[in-house]
Amino acid sequence: MKKLNIKSIVIYTIILVFIFVAVREIIISKSDESSSSSPLENTLNAENTMEEVLDEQNLDEDNEEKETNVTIAETVSTVYDGLPQHVIDVMKKSIELPDPNPIVGVGRGTEFGEVTETAIQNAGGLGDVIEEGDVVLIKPNLCMNARPDTPTTTDYRVVQKVVEMVKEEGASKVIIAEGGFMGKNFSEAALQRNLYNTIEDVEFVNINDFGQEDCYALVTENSILGKELLVPKVYMEADKVITVAKLKTHFQPEAVVTLSIKNCYGAISSKLYGTSNKIGLHNMGFVETMIEINKIRRPDFAVIDGIIGGEGYGPVDNTPVESNIIFAGKDIAAVDTIALNFMGFELDQVPHVKAAGENNLGITDYDQIQVEGANIEEIKMSFDR
Repeated sequence: MKKLNIKSIVIYTIILVFIFVAVREIIISKSDESSSSSPLENTLNAENTMEEVLDEQNLDEDNEEKETNVTIAETVSTVYDGLPQHVIDVMKKSIELPDPNPIVGVGRGTEFGEVTETAIQNAGGLGDVIEEGDVVLIKPNLCMNARPDTPTTTDYRVVQKVVEMVKEEGASKVIIAEGGFMGKNFSEAALQRNLYNTIEDVEFVNINDFGQEDCYALVTENSILGKELLVPKVYMEADKVITVAKLKTHFQPEAVVTLSIKNCYGAISSKLYGTSNKIGLHNMGFVETMIEINKIRRPDFAVIDGIIGGEGYGPVDNTPVESNIIFAGKDIAAVDTIALNFMGFELDQVPHVKAAGENNLGITDYDQIQVEGANIEEIKMSFDR
């Protein structure tokens, strides 16, 4: 455990205050429908000054908490009723049984682009993932809009290499979309700080700007959540989705780590679920929500940036770890399984990844996964949490 300093104590105190305010606002909104509550404005950034964060945050004051639609699908026909055919096809593909013997590619080193390409090629490449003319949505982890030398944000150089590789395979358009912890993921200040402004010929989409009209209300067949989720149309209408997560720990016991599966949490708009940390989703059941989001739209490929990993009290106050590794593969659960094993965790310690295997989102049996590029048992580390 790292020793708490004054800065950390202040940060944790702010977190507790924000949680208290968020819970209070939810109680008030339920007791008085005519009242509205302001969103929780998270101003935590372990690597940036409070002034920087406050300049960045500026969330709209009128973001009211929204009640989520709780319609339960009674038959398969109600699940897909009224949806565009492409969205139906995406949802049906997302619940297909996974390859029983997936490949997870590993790249090692400190040169971001080179290691990313190595990991992807070791996983089989993108040739049978991306088709000519595809619109590809890339979902990074921009939790705190931090500088690229921090353990909280997917490094821009990893995303840049993924962009280059999907374009080489014929993608007609690349969208970088995020609905992260900070409200203004793609403001000019944020893009300058995390250097995503150096990535050319892409469209940036801030999912947190989306209202109900920008989303589909979706529920899966045999849903373990039993409630519709409001999922952005841009996320569902993209031909392919690639998650580019960060290798880091998370303080919540249901999470433990933030990898590919957890990264898709940021595909949901904070504007629709109460606060910028999506407390409305947490209240619906963290593990169940994680599974439902990924069963509605299972990413077609996963990359985890672990060149600079993060241990300790994540996801916003991680301590940097020079892990010098990147993971990649088509099976998000398999990629997460190998990554968490590298970090020193057991599958039973990470409920949402274990549940992914139990719900056929991917393979979590270590013996069924083929790892190319490294022997994990020889290089595994022990991340503090």
